[in-house]
Amino acid sequence: MGIEPTTSALRKPRSTAELPRRRMKAAHLSRPPVRGPRGGVARGSPPSRSYHRAVRYLVDGYNLAHWLLRDDSLHPEQMRQRTLAAMAGKLPQNATDVVIYWDVRNRTPGVMERESLPWCQMRFVASADEAIVDAVYDADNPREITVVSRDREVAGRSRQLGARVLAPAEFLRR
Repeated sequence: MGIEPTTSALRKPRSTAELPRRRMKAAHLSRPPVRGPRGGVARGSPPSRSYHRAVRYLVDGYNLAHWLLRDDSLHPEQMRQRTLAAMAGKLPQNATDVVIYWDVRNRTPGVMERESLPWCQMRFVASADEAIVDAVYDADNPREITVVSRDREVAGRSRQLGARVLAPAEFLRR
């Protein structure tokens, strides 16, 4: 007669605490190394924050202009021209579409409702804040939209609708 197993050895564990514990490798340690621009492993630098997905940017024009130029003595047309000149070479690489909304309460002759440049579209509207929030609301997928504004109300409403929000400094750094 051999030794018969006891009933406690045959029973199923009652909880996960009774299961044998094994050390799990942390998920972040099992990822492949970050590659540098020439294919080598980047050492000592954090992973890059580049985004490969295409993004549509909706920009609050005068909000960006006041932050960028910090000069309230300029006329609206001068502010627009200087802001566009400053932005021309600093667009994010993942920008597929950039729409700049400018507040124009009293439209002067020569200011159209829409204008296109090779790198952006401009919309001259009564309220840029409302136009931006409406554009996010009307979008098929608001997650593909990034709103550029320091206005808390615009930022909050856009986030609630699913859009991403960037401050002007962040937008121009990308």
